[in-house]
Amino acid sequence: MNTENKKSGGQHRAGMVQMKTWLPNELKNDFASLCAVQRLCASVVLRSLLAAYVFHASGAPHGKTEQR
Repeated sequence: MNTENKKSGGQHRAGMVQMKTWLPNELKNDFASLCAVQRLCASVVLRSLLAAYVFHASGAPHGKTEQR
């Protein structure tokens, strides 16, 4: 997983990193379609899902978990 802070398409904010992952085409297309139907930005949904997972798995909000 690449977590370097590189500019991507001119969009870059301090304290943010880009994550790249491989997904099956069908999963990516289903996800993008559902986000579009609900008029949600896919990146916002993904950040929310990651934050919810961190909270569920650790019991603490992101940024407040014990680092391993």
